[in-house]
Amino acid sequence: MSYDFLIPILPFIGGYLTTFALYRIGYIKKIVHVNIWNFIIGVSFLISGGAGFILLILMELGIRIPSINPQLMYWHVEVGITLTLITIFHFRDYWKAAKNMFIPAKKRIKTKKRVQT
Repeated sequence: MSYDFLIPILPFIGGYLTTFALYRIGYIKKIVHVNIWNFIIGVSFLISGGAGFILLILMELGIRIPSINPQLMYWHVEVGITLTLITIFHFRDYWKAAKNMFIPAKKRIKTKKRVQT
């Protein structure tokens, strides 16, 4: 079975660039742009994770349904590809907040005190 990369990726890149452009020109607020993509991440996870969970259950029970398993695997992978891309965009939107996770709390407190004085 071959998987498509461009078919699921291009609409999401186009959609992201559209909402980002709308945010940059001031038509929508940044929170709306981010919430749209948070929603898309959630839906993508539910679809991909749900399909993966169903496949796991079928595999553990030894059930092989030739007409369902390949299509379910195909959509599991396709949605997983888009989820990966959307996650990269998500990290881009939250980079400033996310990088603080890698700075020890003591250093963050010292840096804040230096900035305040």
